[in-house]
Amino acid sequence: MSPYRRSLRKLRQGDIALCEFHQLRARSGEGRGPGDPSCANESLPYFGDAQNFNIQFDVPGRDRPITRVIRIWAGPVVVVSQSCELEYADEQDARVLIAPIVSKALWSNGPWEEIGKGSLPGFLDLPTMSKDVANELGLDSDWPGSAVALASTTLVSRAIVAPNRLMSLSPAWVIKLQEALVRFTSVRGWGDRDAAESLKGKSIIDVRETIEMVPGPARLTKVMLDDPHGGDEITIVCGLRPGRRVT
Repeated sequence: MSPYRRSLRKLRQGDIALCEFHQLRARSGEGRGPGDPSCANESLPYFGDAQNFNIQFDVPGRDRPITRVIRIWAGPVVVVSQSCELEYADEQDARVLIAPIVSKALWSNGPWEEIGKGSLPGFLDLPTMSKDVANELGLDSDWPGSAVALASTTLVSRAIVAPNRLMSLSPAWVIKLQEALVRFTSVRGWGDRDAAESLKGKSIIDVRETIEMVPGPARLTKVMLDDPHGGDEITIVCGLRPGRRVT
């Protein structure tokens, strides 16, 4: 089954558009990327050329305006807002969350093997599309191997996204997108044995069940740890039977 299909009339989660996305930055003290091709590496995706624009605005209680930098790209993005949120939002609500799509062609030194295996939280692999399939969807060219970069999710206006849609993810791939969002924003990745070994000797300060289920069935559990260098946590599978609440 193809991961892609034609877009529906209404804006939906999984819609893919060719439009602008941005990052609000300080004038100084910032890292160069993303946006600087010279610092793109395995950990820092490259989305293509970006433009910087200085903006000034007044803040109550401050004597002088604040200057910020808006870094803007133009490229493919995917809608990550839930479809129901888009459909039932206030009629004056123009907001939509999008995440940029990074291609293998631009980010040649990216960790594509790990992304393809689904072992990197924060990315959703998007397969290539042949020119024949692309033509069936109304595209002029093929679709390269790429990935959704969830760490660069940003908020834009629907009027920027909706008229510039190219296609949509299929229902099966929208589920993959939702799973990637849950994993990125909550449970993250599975730790290896070395990570488990590093927890020895640390004090457990809290244990909280999450709503995420795994085969068993059992809930994933967050274990909060006391760490001299700052708070730490690990997500584990812990089969617990429901207990009586004592008040």
